[in-house]
Amino acid sequence: MGEIIFHIFLLAVMGLFFNESMDINTARMTDPIGPAGFPQAVIILAVLLLIPSLYKAFKAYKVSQTEKTGEKERIKELDPGFLAILAVIVVFVMAIGYVGFWFGTAIIIPSVMYILNERKPVKMALTTVIGAIAFTVVFGNVLSIPLPRGIGIFESVSYLLY
Repeated sequence: MGEIIFHIFLLAVMGLFFNESMDINTARMTDPIGPAGFPQAVIILAVLLLIPSLYKAFKAYKVSQTEKTGEKERIKELDPGFLAILAVIVVFVMAIGYVGFWFGTAIIIPSVMYILNERKPVKMALTTVIGAIAFTVVFGNVLSIPLPRGIGIFESVSYLLY
């Protein structure tokens, strides 16, 4: 039932976002799509993907109600692995302003991989380095989105890296 409620919540949020995108100023637009075109296309795509997903959730809910037995269901969200990944993400978000993107990435990627039972150190190291480089190139260089640099020594080292 939680999945259905979440889908409905997402549909409502997408509706609000679409409504807000209608207020984007298009007075000085130079392309035929305009500045509101991309956000609206993404929102429409999200809604088009949410509708079949909501249908599948309803279908799965009906099946689970017909097959329901007397045993208690285990709540997936309280799984220790899920809670550990959630904790790592929270720590990453709180620490990235202090340690910067590169050092935060060097901590979060191997931590999540370890929680997900990846124990090969070479694979963890390669994934961390390639992931950090890919995000830096895509967001820092291609999209010109500044990544957090950190404070003090972390900031100095980040200027050497990107």
